[in-house]
Amino acid sequence: MPNVNLDALISREDFEVIETNSRASSFNQNVSVKDLERGEFFYAGLRKPDFQRETSDWGDDQLCEFIQSFIDGDLIPAVILWNSGPYNFVIDGAHRLGALIAWINDDYGDGKISQHFFNNEIDEEQRDIANKTREKIKNTVRPYSDYKKATADPDNRDRDMLEKALSLGRTSIQLQWVSGGADKAEQSFFKINQKASKISDTEIELLQSRRKAFAIASRAIIRAGVGHQYWSKFEPAVMQEVESISKEIHGLIFQPKISGAIRTLDLPLVKKHNSPQTNSFIFDLVKKCNGVPKNTSKVSEDPDGKLTVQYLKNVRKFLRRINSSHPSSLGLHPLVYFYNKRGNHIYSTILAWVDIVNDIEKNPQTIRSFIMIRKDLERFLFNYKHFISGINAKYGSGTKSHKHVYKATSLIINLLQRKEPENEIVEQVLGEYGFLNKIDDVKITSARFSTDVKSQIYIQETLPKTSTCTYCKGFIHQNSISFDHIVRKQEGGMGSVENGALMHPYCNTSAKN
Repeated sequence: MPNVNLDALISREDFEVIETNSRASSFNQNVSVKDLERGEFFYAGLRKPDFQRETSDWGDDQLCEFIQSFIDGDLIPAVILWNSGPYNFVIDGAHRLGALIAWINDDYGDGKISQHFFNNEIDEEQRDIANKTREKIKNTVRPYSDYKKATADPDNRDRDMLEKALSLGRTSIQLQWVSGGADKAEQSFFKINQKASKISDTEIELLQSRRKAFAIASRAIIRAGVGHQYWSKFEPAVMQEVESISKEIHGLIFQPKISGAIRTLDLPLVKKHNSPQTNSFIFDLVKKCNGVPKNTSKVSEDPDGKLTVQYLKNVRKFLRRINSSHPSSLGLHPLVYFYNKRGNHIYSTILAWVDIVNDIEKNPQTIRSFIMIRKDLERFLFNYKHFISGINAKYGSGTKSHKHVYKATSLIINLLQRKEPENEIVEQVLGEYGFLNKIDDVKITSARFSTDVKSQIYIQETLPKTSTCTYCKGFIHQNSISFDHIVRKQEGGMGSVENGALMHPYCNTSAKN
C-alpha cells in the first residue's frame, strides 16, 4: 500500500525571497490547531523550501498514531522554521505539520487543498489511500470536525469527547527558529535531514541540483507535470511544453494502473509511482537517456528551460521506442523484459535497455537482426527469468546492476544472432555469472498461496498463450498494438476482419517494408 501524499498541504517557495531583519525571539514559539486551519494567517504563510522532497513518507497507521499522540498531549519534537519576508519555511517537521493539517482540514491527498495543487488530476491510487486513511481516522482518533462539534454543542456530546476537544485549545507544537540568511537555512536543512530523515544520496543530489535540467525534468515526470512548478521561471510556452511532455512520459511509465496480485498481462513499465525508489529510478532514467555525467556538481543550471525540454524529449523518445503506440515502438512487453517471474518490476532492466536500444539502433541491419531473433529472445527471457533477477539481486537495484543486466542481455542477444542452441546459451551465461543456478529452485514452506505465487501462476499460465505479432512473433502488449492489412490497401486489400492482423507498431510501419 502506498504512503499518504501530504505534499500539497504546505506550499513550496523559493528560499530567495525578501529577507527580514526580524528577530527570531519575536516569533511565535508554538503553533496551535487553530493556526493550521485553512484561511488562518499562520497557515497561509507556511512554506516548504522548493528543493524539499515530497511529503509522502508516512503510511496511514503512522499518521493516525501521530494525531493520537498529539490529542493525548504526548511529547512531540519541535518543528524547526526559518523566516524570510512573509513566509515561514519548514526546515524540519514537514510530515508532523502535514499530518496535523491533513487531519484539521480533512485532506489526505484528495481534499480541496490537494485538488487545487494537483489541478484536479489526482490518480486512483492516491484517492484510494486517502479514503482508507480517512476511514481509519474515523474509526480511531475521530475526525477534527467531531471535536469542533463537541465544543459547539457540549450538551449533546459525551464527556470524554468534550474533554479531549477542550484540551486541544491548549495543545500545541513547539517551534524553533533558525537565524541567518538563506544559505544558513539551506545548510541547516541538509544537515538536519541527512541525519534524521535518512535522505539517500540520490535524493540529496536531486535536491541540490534542483535548478539543473535533469532534476527539473525528473520532478516534472514524477508528478506528471502538475503540482509544484519547479519550471515556473521559464517562459509560458516552455512551461507548457514541460508539462505536456512530462504528462505523456508519466503515462508511458505508469499506465495502465494495477494493484494486488497479477490478474492481467497488460502491466505498466513500473507499477509503483509514489515511492522513494521510483523517484530515484526516474532521476536515474533521465540522466541515463541524456548522458548526464556521474559527477553532476559541475553541470550548469538551465536558465531558460530549453535543455529541460530536450531532456524530456530524449526520455520520451526512448519510452516511445520500447513500449507505446508510436510508429517507432518495438512494443517490448513489460512482463517479458522488465519484470521478474512473480510480477514485480526490476528498475535496472529498464536502465539497461537504454544501452541495448542504442546498440540495436546503430543501423537498419542491427535492428533488423534484433527483430529476427526476437521470438527466441522472449522465450529465453521468460524461461530463465531467474537469470536477470539473480544478477539484479547480486549487484543491487537500479544503477548498481544495470551494467551487468545490459552485459548479460547483450550476451544472450548475440548468441541468438549466431544461432547458438538454448543449452549453449545457458552454459555461457552460467559461465559468466557463476552465482546463478540453471534451475530456479525456490522452496515454499506454506500451504497457502501468497500474492507473489498467485501472480506467478497467472503469468505462467497466460503469457505463453497471449497474442503475438504476425511479423516478428514477439508478444504484444496493449500499449503497443498496431492493426495491419494482410493484403495491402494499395493492392486492393479491404478493411475486413479476415484481412486484419496484429503487429507491433515498428514491425507494421518499418520492419515489414
